Amino acid sequence: MRALGFIVLAACGVNQTPQPEPVPQLPGCIPDRDGEITAAEMPIALGASITYYEGTNRSVDLAADGGIWDLADEHPDDDVVALGPIALETQWFAASFPAGQFAVDAGDGLVGIYHQDMQALWLDGTASVAESPKTLVKYAEPVAILRFPIRDGAAYETVAEISDGVIQNLPFVGTDRVAVDITGSGRLDVPYVRFSPVLRARTHVVRTPSSGSPVVGRRATIFLFECFGEVARAESKQDETNADFTTAARLRRFALGVTP
Repeated sequence: MRALGFIVLAACGVNQTPQPEPVPQLPGCIPDRDGEITAAEMPIALGASITYYEGTNRSVDLAADGGIWDLADEHPDDDVVALGPIALETQWFAASFPAGQFAVDAGDGLVGIYHQDMQALWLDGTASVAESPKTLVKYAEPVAILRFPIRDGAAYETVAEISDGVIQNLPFVGTDRVAVDITGSGRLDVPYVRFSPVLRARTHVVRTPSSGSPVVGRRATIFLFECFGEVARAESKQDETNADFTTAARLRRFALGVTP
């Protein structure tokens, strides 16, 4: 099986990741379904993409019923989007992230910059796709978004310092508190496909300025499968207090055999 693994911390748009030609050869990876995901089981294929159904304001049940998450309902107004990692070399912000390996579309004209090693998938920061209006948020130290091996019961939290950020051309100083927990393993149903066992990763990101602007929090529930990486994602509305929220501001699910 050839597959592509990648994660987006805070994706919230329908923009497709522009990919170069030709499409690269994908790394080989065969799921062993042992209930955990190693770095080798989340390969990064620069220039490749996975297709998803994506819709807004969807009712979701993120608490597994009998070990099954059911996100299989079809929605005629879903968009079909293709997302994948792109190399940094040609991006205007590349010099700001010397440790970065790739960028992934994060919606609303933003990308997340990441690198991956045997220990974790690390988020180095975010940037705008276009240099103007400029957004450039670089963490003093990278944030571990997923620590390997990914297994049920893991939990960790990082407070990332932002000392000289720029958001929409305005200076920003503050912190991002990023909490991650891996809670639950079971079967995930999406349209025409079942993945088992998936691992459920929940993220909660709280951005706090040093002064001035209000604190902002967002949650996401991400379903991961060996060799595929992210196969579904539900994102909360801003400042959601329920970790298992029931209305997704945006819902993304793996789309089998569909092209944008």
